[in-house]
Amino acid sequence: MRTDAPSLVQLAALVAVVDEGGFDAAGYALGVSTSAVSQRIRALESTMGHVLVARSTPPRVTSAGEAVLATARQVVALVGSLTPAAEAPSRSALPIAVGADALGTWLSGAIEQAADWDDVVLRVSVEDQDVGHQALARGDVLGALSSLPTAQTGCTATPLGKMRYVPVVSQKLAARHLDAAGHLDLTTCPVLTFGAADELQHRVLRAWCEEHDAEANPPTHMIGAQDGFVTGLRAGLGWGCIHELLLGALPDVGDLVRIPGLPMLDVDLHWHRWATELPVLDRFSTAVEAAAARALRPF
Repeated sequence: MRTDAPSLVQLAALVAVVDEGGFDAAGYALGVSTSAVSQRIRALESTMGHVLVARSTPPRVTSAGEAVLATARQVVALVGSLTPAAEAPSRSALPIAVGADALGTWLSGAIEQAADWDDVVLRVSVEDQDVGHQALARGDVLGALSSLPTAQTGCTATPLGKMRYVPVVSQKLAARHLDAAGHLDLTTCPVLTFGAADELQHRVLRAWCEEHDAEANPPTHMIGAQDGFVTGLRAGLGWGCIHELLLGALPDVGDLVRIPGLPMLDVDLHWHRWATELPVLDRFSTAVEAAAARALRPF
């Protein structure tokens, strides 16, 4: 039997270094010196037999560290939930990963609820819904929005509903890319994406090419911010898919119009979280499910 198991303080140091973005900040959060944090990380690495943290700026976990981080986060969170109220920290960190479209529209209801909780520090990272579950697998977060329906080992996946996206283009861009019949020529019209993981536009384009027996390889621009993405669409940088709730909430859509002949795209959304019962995570999961029930299209 292995006797040199990692200690709780070592696991907590690993989580703090990742969450706080550095050894100094981790020491401040844990109430210890930077040197103590470094010693705990080195001891943990010695115990595990691998380098777990790359000493970059900010520090990042190695591939070996990802597996340890996932378990460390669960252990630290679970022990924290068992700590008597008098000894527990005033606020528990709740790291989650969500898509920018969800964060800017329907998920605001859950965020507003969390704002009223005096025992939570919410830490939200933005991840595309096609890869959100990967943040959970890496141990970066406790919960994540994802289009993947299947839960990973040790996690649960709750169906939330469908997010509907509308393909739109500015009128001035469309006017520059008309085919002989006067329709938008998607083989030449530039595309605008939100990031490398954003496959919505190309998913629509591939379906259109199959239907019309065409090939397309248009220029693809990228703006990795929600406001910037809408600005790029309005400016005519490219055509793209925008969430129907966001489109409806815009005070002025300018000259954006729906692209004729392209169907709206529904993306299934699921809430992935650890199966371990943690009061803070349970509470936020309930808020997410309630917000989704009010705003998303049902399956």
